[in-house]
Amino acid sequence: MYTAYIGKRLIELVNQREGKARTAKEFFDEVYVPLFFMNERYLQHVNNSKFDQAYKQKKKTPLTSETLANALAGQHEKILSDAPDGSFFLGGAAAEASAGTSGQVSDLALPTTEHDVYASWVGAALGVGVSGGLNILIDSNEVLLALFDGWYRYREYMAQTPNLKPHQVNTWNGYWITNVFDGFFDPTYPFANRIPDIRTDPSTGAASIGTTSWIKVIFALSEKMPKRSVNTYVYSLSQMNTTIGFVSMELPAVRYLNELYRKISRERGVLSTDSLDTLYDTALGFQKACELGKIGIPALEPKQLREYMPGGSGSNKSFKPPKDQDDPIIITYTIYQTWIIAMLNNQQLIDLTTKVAATLHGFSSQGDRGKKVNSSAVDKLLESKNRREFIEKLADFVESDKVNVDTFDELANTVTLMPTTDIPLFMALLKLKYAVAKSK
Repeated sequence: MYTAYIGKRLIELVNQREGKARTAKEFFDEVYVPLFFMNERYLQHVNNSKFDQAYKQKKKTPLTSETLANALAGQHEKILSDAPDGSFFLGGAAAEASAGTSGQVSDLALPTTEHDVYASWVGAALGVGVSGGLNILIDSNEVLLALFDGWYRYREYMAQTPNLKPHQVNTWNGYWITNVFDGFFDPTYPFANRIPDIRTDPSTGAASIGTTSWIKVIFALSEKMPKRSVNTYVYSLSQMNTTIGFVSMELPAVRYLNELYRKISRERGVLSTDSLDTLYDTALGFQKACELGKIGIPALEPKQLREYMPGGSGSNKSFKPPKDQDDPIIITYTIYQTWIIAMLNNQQLIDLTTKVAATLHGFSSQGDRGKKVNSSAVDKLLESKNRREFIEKLADFVESDKVNVDTFDELANTVTLMPTTDIPLFMALLKLKYAVAKSK
C-alpha cells in the first residue's frame, strides 16, 4: 500500500534532517507512538488496532500510562506474529475476503515486512483530509516535512483546547498545509494568520476541526511549489475503503490561474482583500475532479458558470450588468473571466472579445428610436446556441452597422476557425464582457 511508501519517505527525510538512522520500527516507537498515542486523546484513529480497543474500553479501564504501554506491546506482538491485514497494516486488505475493501486483494504473493507495516501507520497519518471525506498523500519533501512538524502543533493545539475531539490528524493536516504554506505564516505565532475552523456542537459543547476544501489545499500547494507538478494518491480508509488512485496536481497551471486573477482584478480595480482560495467555488466535487486524471485548469471550472454557456444542458443565461463598481457580483464575474481566459489561453481571442463587446454595446445604444431594436438584436446574437446560428445572426449586423463591418468580419472568421470545444467558452466570455461594458 502507498501509505508504507510515504511513511518510509518521511522517516528518511526526518532522519536526514536530524542526522539519525532510525528504522521504521524505531521511528514508530521513539517518535510516532509517543506523540500520537501516549495520551488519552489520540491524534489518530486506527480502527480495530490495540490502541483503538483500549480507547473503546477507557470507561472501564482508564487510559493510564500502563494501559497504553500494554496496548503498544500488544500491537508489536500482533505485527510480528500475524499476517498483515487492514487492522494494523494501514491501507492493506481486510482479514476476511468478504469484508469491506477496495482493490487491495491480489493473487500475487507480495512480500510485506514488519517495517512496511510500521511505516504504513506513519504514512496514513500524512494523509491530507479534504472536504468530501477523501485523503491525499502527497509525494513531496516540502509537504511531508511540513506535515510532520504540524503534528506537534496539533498536539499543542489539543492541549490548548480541552473540548476538542481527538482522532482528527488527517483533518488537521488539511488545515495545517494551507496555514504553513501561506505567505503570511509566522512560526513564532503559528495560529495567528489562519486559525483552525473549529465547530462546536451546542448540545454537547464538543468541538471539532472543520474539513478544509480541496480548492484551498490545491492553491496552497501551488503557492509553495509554483514551478512543478506533484504526484498524489487519493483514497479513504474507513469501514469501507475507497481508492481513487494516483492523480497529478498541475501546480504551475493552478498558480497561473491565481496570478491571472490578481492581474485582472487590479486592471478592473476590484481586487478583493480575500484570497482566491476563499472566493473560489468549483462546479466539480473533488472525486469528480480526480476522474479527469489530473487537477489543472479544467478541474477548477467555477460553479454555475456552465449555466451561461450555449449547448448541452446549460440554460445559456445572460449575465446581469453590475449595478456599480462596488457590486459584489463583479468579483464573481472576474473569477469567471479568469478561468475562461486561462482555458482559452489565446490573447488575441481575449482582445477580440473586449473589442466586440464594446462594439455591440455601442450599437445597442445608438439612437433613441433604434435603441430597443438594436439591444434586442444583440441579446439574440449572444443567445446563439451554436456556431452556425451565431454567424447567421452576425450577418444581420453587417447590414445594420456599416461602420464596424471589419470587426464583425474578423469575429466571423475567428469563430469559424475556432475549435468546437472553445465555442461555449468564447460565447460566455463575450456575454460577460458585454454585461460589464453595459455597466460602464
